[in-house]
Amino acid sequence: MKVTTKLLCGIAACAVMAGGAAPALGQDAGQQGDTAQPASAPTDDGNGRPVVDVQSRPSAADATQEIVVTGIRGSISRALEIKRESINVVDSITSEDLGKLPDQNVAESLQRIPGVTIERNRGDGQFVSVRGLGPDFNAVTLNGRTLATDNVGRAFSFDVLPSELIAGADVYKSPTAAINGASIGATVNIRTIRPLDQNEHVVAASARADYSELRDAFSPNLSTLVSVRNEAGTFGVAISASYINRKTRDDEFTIGAGHVKRSSTDGGYFEGRLGPDVDDFTNVDTPSNLSPFFVVSDKERFGLSGTVQLKPTDNLLFTLDTLYTHLDQLDLYTGLAYDFSGGTLVDQVLEGNSAVYQKLEGGFVDEIIQRTPRKSDTFLIGLNTEWNKGPLDLAVDVSYSKASLNGRTGNYFTTIRRTGMTMWYDRRSGNPIYDYGFSSPDYADAPIDLEHIGAHYFIDGGDLRTDKTFEAKIDGSYEVSDALTLHAGVSRQTRDKDQDAYSQSFGGQCAFCGGTLYYPMPSGLFHATDMNFFSKYGGGNIVRDWVGYDPLELIRSLQDYRTADGESLYEFPHYDPAQSSLVTERVWLGYLMADWKTDIGGMPLAVNAGVRVEDTHFTSAGAAQTILSARPNGQGQNIIEVSDVVPIDFDGHYTDVLPSMNVRLDLTDNLLLRFAASKVMTRPTLDDLSPAQSIQTNPGNETIRRGNPDLLPFRAKQAEIGLEWYFQQLGVLSATAFYKDIDSFVSLQTTPQQVDQVIFQVTQPANGEGAKVKGVEVGYRQTFDFLPGAFSGLGAEASYTYVDSTANYANDVTGVRYGLEGLSPNSYTLVGFYEKGPVQARVAYTWRDRFLQVANGRNGDPEYFDAYGQLDASLTIALTDNLSLTANALNLTDSNEFIYSTTTDRTKEYRTTGRRYSLGVRARF
Repeated sequence: MKVTTKLLCGIAACAVMAGGAAPALGQDAGQQGDTAQPASAPTDDGNGRPVVDVQSRPSAADATQEIVVTGIRGSISRALEIKRESINVVDSITSEDLGKLPDQNVAESLQRIPGVTIERNRGDGQFVSVRGLGPDFNAVTLNGRTLATDNVGRAFSFDVLPSELIAGADVYKSPTAAINGASIGATVNIRTIRPLDQNEHVVAASARADYSELRDAFSPNLSTLVSVRNEAGTFGVAISASYINRKTRDDEFTIGAGHVKRSSTDGGYFEGRLGPDVDDFTNVDTPSNLSPFFVVSDKERFGLSGTVQLKPTDNLLFTLDTLYTHLDQLDLYTGLAYDFSGGTLVDQVLEGNSAVYQKLEGGFVDEIIQRTPRKSDTFLIGLNTEWNKGPLDLAVDVSYSKASLNGRTGNYFTTIRRTGMTMWYDRRSGNPIYDYGFSSPDYADAPIDLEHIGAHYFIDGGDLRTDKTFEAKIDGSYEVSDALTLHAGVSRQTRDKDQDAYSQSFGGQCAFCGGTLYYPMPSGLFHATDMNFFSKYGGGNIVRDWVGYDPLELIRSLQDYRTADGESLYEFPHYDPAQSSLVTERVWLGYLMADWKTDIGGMPLAVNAGVRVEDTHFTSAGAAQTILSARPNGQGQNIIEVSDVVPIDFDGHYTDVLPSMNVRLDLTDNLLLRFAASKVMTRPTLDDLSPAQSIQTNPGNETIRRGNPDLLPFRAKQAEIGLEWYFQQLGVLSATAFYKDIDSFVSLQTTPQQVDQVIFQVTQPANGEGAKVKGVEVGYRQTFDFLPGAFSGLGAEASYTYVDSTANYANDVTGVRYGLEGLSPNSYTLVGFYEKGPVQARVAYTWRDRFLQVANGRNGDPEYFDAYGQLDASLTIALTDNLSLTANALNLTDSNEFIYSTTTDRTKEYRTTGRRYSLGVRARF
């Protein structure tokens, strides 16, 4: 045993040196508070709390006499207790102390768990994938209740949820019949603080300054938490609040409309526009446009969470939970775009069937600012009543959640145009950022010239979106004997997803198209960006700065413009029924379940088995519209005429019977064998069920996207087997093999459709072929308490996941084959930490393989997010028992995010978010 322990120590030490650790949260989890109380370990009790597989629970008075375990070791202890005592497969995270998850949001923390990866959006962890299945396949609940989301689908955006409001989270990889949340991936249950689980009075507060290296700006981050209860432990209140006002920037080089096939013959894109030195060509792969952007984001977020608990008798407990978050985010995209729709192609170099160099004369260059507000509110309120009488436990839970997004007001896509440009690009360097540039034969410094600018294309409008959920459920359990407990429950769930779109007519968007009608625009509207695009990219021949402006001022200038006869050309947005929809879902569900404990050959055996029945009705209502004509206008835009709208509505119904079984066998006191099998399902995303239709008319990017109300659920059968070795009090080595047989997938299908003179790519979700997913996940964590002196504060965590799939679908447009969205074949995390005396430090490196982000992206191409690794670090120094200084560093590797279309030589987006640092102070009493 000593030899093995030393070997594990050596492995861990190597992990620390290789990349070590950081906001190390591995599977941190469990109860909230300072005392090492028995973990609330699954199975789930139906109210979002795992059920402990122990014979008895200590009272609050008993708990106060236990040894206090806090900090990193405390979180590890609680996480391991949950994992070990659960019957089904669960991994968890928890705050090291009240209100102290070290990552900037819950998704960042969850990625430390084996099998969990996150999808980043400009540096922030926004969505979670589990065992290769993307965010739409994973259910997210708060204290066991469904959270509404401001997204168009079901995927929950973790960036709206401040980590300071959270006590912990449990990832249920194998379901029980009682767990809320239909999912073929996993169910992630987020837990808030329970005041009756804490000491009598707890007050904590933190303040820190966050610094964005690329933005060169500081941002405040404040949080506070108060938890009080009476001495008798019969009444308690917990309130937590957080506030950030974060300023960030990222630079990104994009091929906005993807890569396309273009020709110079038979009505092709370049027909009649070739110089004398360029030969005719057919179906040559070219970038549709070039679009470098600065993206400047201001994110103000306020979060408030509150819990009131009342225990009037020993067998009756009332718990009232509320959560409210408000996100006010403004993203400004300031960039260039030229799509080669005007001018003469005077030079071209082909490699195979790809254009790696092109030069045009007399073309158009647009300079763009897109103003995208995201004003989002998320609210949840729930009341839970628990009653127990001897062997009988009953719980009644009622909850309501609402999320709303206002993306209508101040949402503008604006472009200004320069004409007569000489422009070029060169892909031969092999870099994700192509060489590019443009100039004017008539004036110098064209990218930052303020005088020769004309009005062009603009879009005014956006969405109002609401998501409402209501749940009411009754759960009961009856302890027949020490060996057998029966469970049953029934629930009613409703969900309404409403989207109201506001838009202009296509003619209104193009009222100023061409750059010559309103020319020149007042030079006082404009300024040079002076931001030095991708400054860390020292090589390459690229444009570093261009023109910026206030889009609100530009819109006002367009609104004030009058023609010679005094006519205004500006069209204000109006309600657009063709892009609006209402999807409703009504679900009845019930379950029967049993927990059984016995011995086999002296080895303790625990079995959980049950069946869950879900009966789903849905409706989908909207309006249909048809494109009547489409033709290029010769000024870089298409003119579209559409029919009147026709109201449409659909409804559907399906029933699923979902059995599940979980087995835990204690081979020894420290070695556990687990097995689980179940039938699971995920409902189609609500936006896929919507009949709403969006139409893009830009040349080279003519697309029609619509939903499909005839979709069926994703259904799968799954099984897994695993071993867990608890080789010391705070040490575990685990391995699990899993298999999922997915009967059918909803996949996007894209087909070309010619309307008049324009070919549109029509994309719609459809019921497709199934797939098999298999993989292995390995987890390790250990504290090195046996080392001498200061070295005993060391510890390490590591996890590795391998996932494979038989999915091999064909893209109908490109013929390219692709697999499952969100599946990275390999991912791992290495974490090293130190906790001794007043010092607490961590370093963490996380890495995931490339994954398919969008199966049918621009022009039908599959789009991949390239392999990504990031190094983070944190340091805490306790000045007193109540006061600590904190420091954090994110993305120390200054990693870039790279998205490409089909192959790595066809860039879709390449962006840098820079490093971020924070300094702060934390007090606790």
